[in-house]
Amino acid sequence: MPIRLTYRVPGDDHWMNSRVLNISESGVLFGPTTLSPGTAVEVMFSTPTDVGKLGSGRQVCVAEVVRTTATGEAAVRFEECRFLLDS
Repeated sequence: MPIRLTYRVPGDDHWMNSRVLNISESGVLFGPTTLSPGTAVEVMFSTPTDVGKLGSGRQVCVAEVVRTTATGEAAVRFEECRFLLDS
């Protein structure tokens, strides 16, 4: 099931579109992107079901890029996640 993801470097106003390739309770692999390892990033996504201790629903997470691939994917480790409530 495809999961859309948006991301940005903290402080940027513009969110970039991407897609989830793999997700766990500790992080996510997504692409395409041009991020580099060590970069702080904010990611926003919505999961239809719980992923480990990560609950379902729309969330924004502060993360760090821990590795990238030759084909433009980035793996990030979550530092903090919080739910976004619809208004």
